Amino acid sequence: MGSHSSSGSVSVSDLHELWSTADDPDVLRQALSARYDLTTCLLPVGGRTLSLLVVRDTNKLLDAIDPAVFARDERLPYWAEIWPSSIELARYCLEDLALDGRSVLELGCGLGVSGIAAAMAGAQVTLSDYEEDALAFARWNVLKNLRREEQRARVRFQLLDWRAPGTPGRFDLVLGSDIIYERSLAGDLLRLLDSTLRPGGVAVLTDPDREPGREFISRALAGGFGLDVGRTSVVSGMRQRTITRVLLRRREESS
Repeated sequence: MGSHSSSGSVSVSDLHELWSTADDPDVLRQALSARYDLTTCLLPVGGRTLSLLVVRDTNKLLDAIDPAVFARDERLPYWAEIWPSSIELARYCLEDLALDGRSVLELGCGLGVSGIAAAMAGAQVTLSDYEEDALAFARWNVLKNLRREEQRARVRFQLLDWRAPGTPGRFDLVLGSDIIYERSLAGDLLRLLDSTLRPGGVAVLTDPDREPGREFISRALAGGFGLDVGRTSVVSGMRQRTITRVLLRRREESS
Protein backbone atom coordinates (compact mmCIF):
# COMPACT_ATOMS: atom_id res chain seq x y z
CA MET A 1 0.00 0.00 0.00
CA GLY A 2 1.34 3.43 -0.88
CA SER A 3 1.77 6.23 1.61
CA HIS A 4 -0.79 9.01 2.10
CA SER A 5 0.11 12.66 2.30
CA SER A 6 -0.56 14.37 5.62
CA SER A 7 -1.42 17.59 3.79
CA GLY A 8 -4.70 16.46 2.25
CA SER A 9 -7.90 14.75 3.24
CA VAL A 10 -8.29 10.99 3.38
CA SER A 11 -11.21 9.57 1.44
CA VAL A 12 -13.55 6.87 2.70
CA SER A 13 -12.04 4.42 0.23
CA ASP A 14 -8.54 5.27 1.48
CA LEU A 15 -9.64 4.79 5.07
CA HIS A 16 -11.19 1.42 4.25
CA GLU A 17 -7.92 0.35 2.67
CA LEU A 18 -6.03 1.52 5.75
CA TRP A 19 -7.96 -0.33 8.43
CA SER A 20 -8.27 -3.49 6.36
CA THR A 21 -4.75 -3.79 4.91
CA ALA A 22 -2.21 -1.45 6.54
CA ASP A 23 0.86 -3.22 7.94
CA ASP A 24 3.10 -0.17 8.45
CA PRO A 25 2.18 1.90 11.52
CA ASP A 26 4.11 4.93 10.20
CA VAL A 27 2.12 5.00 6.96
CA LEU A 28 -1.12 4.55 8.88
CA ARG A 29 -0.29 7.33 11.31
CA GLN A 30 0.67 9.69 8.51
CA ALA A 31 -2.70 9.17 6.84
CA LEU A 32 -4.66 9.56 10.08
CA SER A 33 -2.81 12.79 10.84
CA ALA A 34 -4.55 14.31 7.81
CA ARG A 35 -7.84 13.97 9.70
CA TYR A 36 -6.87 14.23 13.36
CA ASP A 37 -4.47 15.92 15.78
CA LEU A 38 -2.78 12.82 17.14
CA THR A 39 -0.78 11.85 20.17
CA THR A 40 0.23 8.61 21.86
CA CYS A 41 -0.34 7.58 25.44
CA LEU A 42 0.79 4.73 27.65
CA LEU A 43 -1.92 2.68 29.38
CA PRO A 44 -0.89 0.28 32.18
CA VAL A 45 -3.34 -2.62 32.37
CA GLY A 46 -3.15 -6.15 33.70
CA GLY A 47 0.60 -6.07 34.21
CA ARG A 48 1.19 -4.81 30.65
CA THR A 49 1.63 -1.34 29.21
CA LEU A 50 -0.15 -0.52 25.96
CA SER A 51 1.06 2.24 23.64
CA LEU A 52 -2.05 3.78 22.09
CA LEU A 53 -2.62 6.23 19.27
CA VAL A 54 -5.37 8.64 20.30
CA VAL A 55 -6.95 11.96 19.35
CA ARG A 56 -5.27 14.73 21.35
CA ASP A 57 -8.49 16.62 22.17
CA THR A 58 -11.67 14.60 21.72
CA ASN A 59 -13.81 17.65 22.54
CA LYS A 60 -12.85 19.04 19.13
CA LEU A 61 -14.48 15.98 17.53
CA LEU A 62 -17.79 16.99 19.08
CA ASP A 63 -17.39 20.53 17.76
CA ALA A 64 -16.81 19.16 14.24
CA ILE A 65 -19.93 16.95 14.07
CA ASP A 66 -22.04 17.57 10.96
CA PRO A 67 -25.61 18.32 12.22
CA ALA A 68 -27.10 16.62 9.16
CA VAL A 69 -25.15 13.42 9.84
CA PHE A 70 -26.09 13.51 13.53
CA ALA A 71 -29.77 14.03 12.69
CA ARG A 72 -29.70 10.98 10.44
CA ASP A 73 -27.90 8.56 12.75
CA GLU A 74 -27.10 10.34 16.04
CA ARG A 75 -23.50 9.25 15.52
CA LEU A 76 -21.05 10.58 18.12
CA PRO A 77 -17.30 9.88 18.32
CA TYR A 78 -17.45 7.75 21.45
CA TRP A 79 -14.88 5.45 19.86
CA ALA A 80 -12.10 8.01 20.40
CA GLU A 81 -12.09 7.81 24.22
CA ILE A 82 -10.30 5.33 26.47
CA TRP A 83 -13.25 4.48 28.72
CA PRO A 84 -12.73 3.07 32.24
CA SER A 85 -14.97 0.17 31.18
CA SER A 86 -12.46 -0.82 28.49
CA ILE A 87 -9.60 -0.71 31.00
CA GLU A 88 -11.44 -3.10 33.29
CA LEU A 89 -12.38 -5.42 30.45
CA ALA A 90 -8.77 -5.50 29.23
CA ARG A 91 -7.57 -6.30 32.76
CA TYR A 92 -10.16 -9.05 33.03
CA CYS A 93 -8.97 -10.59 29.76
CA LEU A 94 -5.34 -10.57 30.89
CA GLU A 95 -5.82 -11.67 34.49
CA ASP A 96 -9.06 -13.62 34.92
CA LEU A 97 -10.01 -15.33 31.65
CA ALA A 98 -8.44 -18.42 30.04
CA LEU A 99 -8.29 -17.21 26.44
CA ASP A 100 -5.47 -19.18 24.83
CA GLY A 101 -6.77 -20.51 21.50
CA ARG A 102 -10.31 -19.24 22.01
CA SER A 103 -12.19 -17.21 19.39
CA VAL A 104 -13.18 -13.71 20.50
CA LEU A 105 -15.32 -10.96 18.97
CA GLU A 106 -15.01 -7.44 20.35
CA LEU A 107 -18.07 -5.29 19.64
CA GLY A 108 -17.62 -1.53 19.38
CA CYS A 109 -13.87 -1.95 19.69
CA GLY A 110 -13.07 1.76 19.48
CA LEU A 111 -9.32 2.06 19.99
CA GLY A 112 -9.04 -1.70 20.45
CA VAL A 113 -7.91 -1.83 24.08
CA SER A 114 -9.85 -4.93 25.15
CA GLY A 115 -9.32 -6.82 21.91
CA ILE A 116 -5.56 -6.24 22.06
CA ALA A 117 -5.53 -7.55 25.63
CA ALA A 118 -7.44 -10.66 24.51
CA ALA A 119 -4.92 -11.27 21.72
CA MET A 120 -2.06 -10.84 24.20
CA ALA A 121 -3.75 -13.55 26.28
CA GLY A 122 -3.64 -15.91 23.28
CA ALA A 123 -7.12 -15.48 21.75
CA GLN A 124 -8.03 -15.32 18.06
CA VAL A 125 -9.69 -11.90 17.96
CA THR A 126 -12.02 -10.09 15.58
CA LEU A 127 -12.11 -6.37 16.30
CA SER A 128 -15.35 -4.84 15.04
CA ASP A 129 -16.82 -1.36 15.00
CA TYR A 130 -19.43 0.74 13.22
CA GLU A 131 -16.84 3.46 12.48
CA GLU A 132 -14.06 3.00 9.94
CA ASP A 133 -12.02 5.64 11.75
CA ALA A 134 -12.13 3.54 14.92
CA LEU A 135 -10.90 0.49 13.03
CA ALA A 136 -8.00 2.49 11.59
CA PHE A 137 -6.92 3.59 15.08
CA ALA A 138 -7.42 0.07 16.41
CA ARG A 139 -5.24 -1.31 13.63
CA TRP A 140 -2.40 1.09 14.49
CA ASN A 141 -2.68 0.05 18.13
CA VAL A 142 -2.56 -3.61 17.16
CA LEU A 143 0.50 -3.02 14.97
CA LYS A 144 2.31 -1.27 17.82
CA ASN A 145 1.39 -3.61 20.68
CA LEU A 146 1.53 -7.11 19.20
CA ARG A 147 4.40 -8.93 17.55
CA ARG A 148 4.09 -9.36 13.80
CA GLU A 149 3.36 -13.08 14.08
CA GLU A 150 0.65 -12.37 16.67
CA GLN A 151 -0.94 -9.73 14.45
CA ARG A 152 -1.16 -12.05 11.47
CA ALA A 153 -2.25 -15.16 13.34
CA ARG A 154 -4.58 -13.73 15.94
CA VAL A 155 -6.24 -10.49 14.80
CA ARG A 156 -8.64 -9.42 12.08
CA PHE A 157 -10.90 -6.41 11.65
CA GLN A 158 -14.54 -6.07 10.58
CA LEU A 159 -16.89 -3.18 9.94
CA LEU A 160 -20.10 -4.15 11.73
CA ASP A 161 -23.53 -2.57 12.07
CA TRP A 162 -25.55 -4.42 14.73
CA ARG A 163 -28.78 -3.50 12.94
CA ALA A 164 -27.78 -5.14 9.65
CA PRO A 165 -28.70 -8.74 8.82
CA GLY A 166 -26.00 -11.38 8.98
CA THR A 167 -23.32 -11.98 11.58
CA PRO A 168 -19.51 -12.10 11.59
CA GLY A 169 -19.57 -15.76 12.64
CA ARG A 170 -19.71 -17.74 15.88
CA PHE A 171 -17.34 -17.12 18.78
CA ASP A 172 -16.42 -18.60 22.14
CA LEU A 173 -16.42 -15.16 23.73
CA VAL A 174 -17.94 -11.79 22.85
CA LEU A 175 -16.53 -8.66 24.50
CA GLY A 176 -18.01 -5.19 24.80
CA SER A 177 -17.06 -2.19 26.94
CA ASP A 178 -19.44 0.74 27.35
CA ILE A 179 -21.74 -0.47 24.58
CA ILE A 180 -25.05 -0.79 26.47
CA TYR A 181 -25.68 2.94 26.92
CA GLU A 182 -28.09 3.26 23.95
CA ARG A 183 -31.60 2.03 24.78
CA SER A 184 -32.67 1.93 21.13
CA LEU A 185 -29.97 -0.63 20.25
CA ALA A 186 -30.57 -3.04 23.14
CA GLY A 187 -32.75 -5.39 21.10
CA ASP A 188 -30.27 -5.43 18.20
CA LEU A 189 -27.39 -6.17 20.56
CA LEU A 190 -29.23 -9.05 22.21
CA ARG A 191 -30.05 -10.57 18.82
CA LEU A 192 -26.42 -10.20 17.77
CA LEU A 193 -25.17 -11.88 20.94
CA ASP A 194 -27.63 -14.72 20.43
CA SER A 195 -26.41 -15.27 16.87
CA THR A 196 -22.66 -14.90 17.47
CA LEU A 197 -22.14 -16.92 20.66
CA ARG A 198 -21.29 -20.57 20.18
CA PRO A 199 -23.01 -23.14 22.41
CA GLY A 200 -21.44 -22.65 25.81
CA GLY A 201 -20.08 -19.26 24.77
CA VAL A 202 -20.09 -16.22 27.04
CA ALA A 203 -20.44 -12.48 26.49
CA VAL A 204 -18.56 -10.20 28.88
CA LEU A 205 -19.79 -6.61 28.97
CA THR A 206 -18.51 -3.78 31.16
CA ASP A 207 -20.42 -0.59 31.89
CA PRO A 208 -20.17 2.32 34.38
CA ASP A 209 -23.48 1.30 36.00
CA ARG A 210 -25.71 3.60 33.98
CA GLU A 211 -29.49 3.26 34.00
CA PRO A 212 -29.63 2.02 30.36
CA GLY A 213 -27.15 -0.68 31.33
CA ARG A 214 -29.37 -1.84 34.19
CA GLU A 215 -32.34 -1.89 31.80
CA PHE A 216 -30.28 -3.96 29.34
CA ILE A 217 -29.60 -6.54 32.05
CA SER A 218 -33.34 -6.83 32.73
CA ARG A 219 -34.03 -7.30 29.00
CA ALA A 220 -31.32 -9.95 28.77
CA LEU A 221 -32.91 -11.92 31.62
CA ALA A 222 -36.34 -11.63 30.00
CA GLY A 223 -34.85 -12.71 26.67
CA GLY A 224 -33.54 -16.02 27.93
CA PHE A 225 -30.00 -15.19 28.98
CA GLY A 226 -28.49 -16.32 32.25
CA LEU A 227 -26.08 -13.87 33.77
CA ASP A 228 -23.64 -13.09 36.54
CA VAL A 229 -23.08 -9.49 37.60
CA GLY A 230 -20.08 -8.16 39.49
CA ARG A 231 -18.72 -4.73 40.29
CA THR A 232 -15.20 -3.41 40.58
CA SER A 233 -13.37 -0.08 40.75
CA VAL A 234 -11.09 1.45 38.13
CA VAL A 235 -8.88 4.50 38.61
CA SER A 236 -9.03 6.68 35.50
CA GLY A 237 -8.18 10.35 35.13
CA MET A 238 -7.33 10.61 38.85
CA ARG A 239 -10.83 9.42 39.73
CA GLN A 240 -12.08 6.10 41.04
CA ARG A 241 -15.01 4.77 39.04
CA THR A 242 -17.35 1.86 39.66
CA ILE A 243 -17.62 -0.55 36.73
CA THR A 244 -20.27 -3.24 36.35
CA ARG A 245 -19.14 -6.47 34.71
CA VAL A 246 -21.86 -8.64 33.17
CA LEU A 247 -21.34 -12.24 32.02
CA LEU A 248 -24.15 -13.39 29.70
CA ARG A 249 -24.97 -16.87 28.38
CA ARG A 250 -28.06 -18.62 27.13
CA ARG A 251 -30.13 -19.74 30.12
CA GLU A 252 -30.24 -23.38 29.00
CA GLU A 253 -26.42 -23.38 28.92
CA SER A 254 -26.04 -21.87 32.39
CA SER A 255 -24.81 -24.03 35.24
